Amino acid sequence: MASKQRSHLLMKTVQASSPIEVLSNTFWHLFRISVSFALLFADNTILVTALILARLQYVADRYHKPRHDLPFYPKTVLITGIDVADLDLPIRSGGSMSRTLLTFYRVPKDHYISRILDIVHREKVDVWIPCSPKATAIEDATARQVIESRTSCKCIAFDTDLATRFLHTDSFAQFLTERNLPVVERHQVNSRDSIHKILHRSPSKSYQIQRLGSSSKEAGLLLPKRTLSKTYSEVSEIQINQNYPWILQQQTRLGEFYADILVIRGHVHAIKVRLAKAQKPHWGASPLDEALATAIHRLMQSFAVKGGARMTGHLSVRLLVDEEFDHSSVRHTIHIADCVPGAAAAENLVRDATCPVAGYLAVLAPEPTNQANWEVVASLSPTPRPGSRLIGIESEMIINSPLAFFPFKIAKRAKALMETEAVPFIFWSHPLFSFQDPFPWWWHVHVYQPLREIWLLMKQIREIGIANGSLCG
Repeated sequence: MASKQRSHLLMKTVQASSPIEVLSNTFWHLFRISVSFALLFADNTILVTALILARLQYVADRYHKPRHDLPFYPKTVLITGIDVADLDLPIRSGGSMSRTLLTFYRVPKDHYISRILDIVHREKVDVWIPCSPKATAIEDATARQVIESRTSCKCIAFDTDLATRFLHTDSFAQFLTERNLPVVERHQVNSRDSIHKILHRSPSKSYQIQRLGSSSKEAGLLLPKRTLSKTYSEVSEIQINQNYPWILQQQTRLGEFYADILVIRGHVHAIKVRLAKAQKPHWGASPLDEALATAIHRLMQSFAVKGGARMTGHLSVRLLVDEEFDHSSVRHTIHIADCVPGAAAAENLVRDATCPVAGYLAVLAPEPTNQANWEVVASLSPTPRPGSRLIGIESEMIINSPLAFFPFKIAKRAKALMETEAVPFIFWSHPLFSFQDPFPWWWHVHVYQPLREIWLLMKQIREIGIANGSLCG
């Protein structure tokens, strides 16, 4: 029975993949492998040059910098999730080849907590920083509980109670309300009178009302309207009662932002403020944007302090910025909507920013240090300016013309070639490349990536062969 189901699945896969798509995928696998071999000599030259420059820089730094006989106490830090591969290949990824790493381990998902504990014991780890997207916040929280109860290692992860509360919108909102922090309002209403009471209580706020259980794609009704009579007229047409409740949720006028933060014992040691979507062109370049980022920083610090000393971990907080009006002025207000704890926040925080080393090591201090001595790593993530869109414009022109399917496919592939296929071989644009540590980039481009393409190609051929055998049988 299982064999028949598997054959049926394979037949559906073969039918879904046309011969053109199979040939196209095969071509791109072979193309990436060929380019990797074709550029091997040039990239070898780049690698050797970068290594020589790095060595010269190291010698120059040692010659010019005076040596201080200060006590040095090395610490062992375990970071999980270094360039996690999406395939279980028997070859190390590029990020794992960095010279900054002392030892590299593979951690199977099925034995995540026990394996981490074993590494902590074996390497006498002082600090564990979980950054693996394959592990959930609850798994990291459970691992923290086990590790800190059995070793002296400190973990950059929330405890199980906080991780659970932060993962659920309702419990997170309750957490904020209990600490008198500004939270996005969300009410379940069962009568028109309850709608009017909420609107009258906060006349400067804007709300959207939707029927409970409706799709997020369904357009809701925005309240209040321009006039009081119009608001009453709109509300009077809503079919609402105890059996058919609606949701009234606060809306934002100025935008949606994220604050990615590193919190250690109730204090923010690193923060990155970024726009949720490309809602504003070139956001982050003006003094007003910097002032808003500063206000968000203050709010996040208040959030961390009110959370208490047990607050330690990475957090990505979603914020809504609104306008509130009174008789003589307009002010901006920031409300906390929800958050994502764990690895996702860590990835956004350290990307294109200085790693907050001092912040991570603060977890080892016997007691929280003085706030005046903090070195908070803060960054503003601006909206990138649009580059050349010639290929994109050509694609739009082609697809709007008749009989354009095949040219559009060519233009689409050409666009992908320019934006993704060529990037790994342009060393100055690759995130793994550094003149101080160029080997991870070279290994990824010329060892890991070609083997990955061969593995995918063999897997595709094997699946087609099994499917054809099942069809013939």
